[in-house]
Amino acid sequence: MDPIHFDSRVLFSYAFRAFFLLVGVYAVLVISAWGLHLSGVLAWPDALPAAVRHGHEMIFGFAGAAIAGFLLTAVATWTGRPPVAGTPLMILCALWGAARIGAFLPSLFGSGLWASASVLFWGGMLALVSREVIAVRNTRNYKVLGLLFAFLATEAYFFFVASGDVAGQEAALRIGLCLVIGMILLIGGRIIPSFTQNWLRLNRPQLGTNLPLFDRFEGTTVAVSLLFALGFVFWPHSAEIGLLGVIASVLQFIRLARWRGWLAYPEPLLWILHVGYAWIPIGLALLGTSLLFDQPGLWDSGLHALGYGAIGTMILGVAARVALGHTGRPLRAFPSMTAAFVIMTLGTVFRLFAQPDGLPMLAAIGFWVAAYLLFLVRYLPILLAPRLTS
Repeated sequence: MDPIHFDSRVLFSYAFRAFFLLVGVYAVLVISAWGLHLSGVLAWPDALPAAVRHGHEMIFGFAGAAIAGFLLTAVATWTGRPPVAGTPLMILCALWGAARIGAFLPSLFGSGLWASASVLFWGGMLALVSREVIAVRNTRNYKVLGLLFAFLATEAYFFFVASGDVAGQEAALRIGLCLVIGMILLIGGRIIPSFTQNWLRLNRPQLGTNLPLFDRFEGTTVAVSLLFALGFVFWPHSAEIGLLGVIASVLQFIRLARWRGWLAYPEPLLWILHVGYAWIPIGLALLGTSLLFDQPGLWDSGLHALGYGAIGTMILGVAARVALGHTGRPLRAFPSMTAAFVIMTLGTVFRLFAQPDGLPMLAAIGFWVAAYLLFLVRYLPILLAPRLTS
């Protein structure tokens, strides 16, 4: 393993370095704390229901840091401009960190810090990505700006419009969950087939595989999924919306199958992306079935298929791959990360059947923490070290 050398100039030279480090640390801390809370060991601030605070921190905190690390790194590739680095990146990290601290301070000051830093973080993200994309008129990625604006608006709604209205804040969390899944549909729909096709051409050229990119079927699949998302947010008890969720699930399964991920099974950095994406149609099927047949127990399973499964797995897989590629290392999974990918998948399965005080919940929490600890231990030296030179 590489030795650890800390240099703030290296850490803040690219967004993936600082934010993927924060992602790993927060993934371990916040889920460990949640497990202690469920066990009655640790009390959380009681200004909000604990599940609402937990949901917010996983969607806007944990996933928010991952989105920042990926987008602010990718935008340099999209635009050909220098990466967002130095002072702007430090300020954005500080805002994210202040929001996380405020989320768990049991005081009026903590609540104010949580709200203001959270909104400023998303505003800063939108400003930085907009500056880069608009500077070169990179119109293909204007839709990313729309998603970031939606994150900002949803955060503002959660804290300042729906404050004190638990039902309104729960609706904001459903919007946030849909926005993160939407980001996966957009970005995952680009990178998963592209990465898979590149690997197959290099390692299995005899197959002559040309994978479909964004065509009419893909557009239909995304459109139906977006319609379900609207219903999920505004009519979360409708059987008709449940049927739409089941249809969206079938279409998403077909979309994933067209990317032929099973052909790339020898490379964990690829198959984990396909596994992570697979939790989206599974989650849609569970949510749709829950609404269609009035099965409340499947609702929580569907939420965590999307949250723990799709979001948690995709973040782990993408972070592992991006960190290697942008530091000049071969795109091959370390054995410890292959173990982390398997552990994360097992953890998702346990979480689908977990009750708050049962052994499956304890296993799901333990597997999540173990997977991200493995990521931290293996990638900390990589994130802190300069890029390798050939």
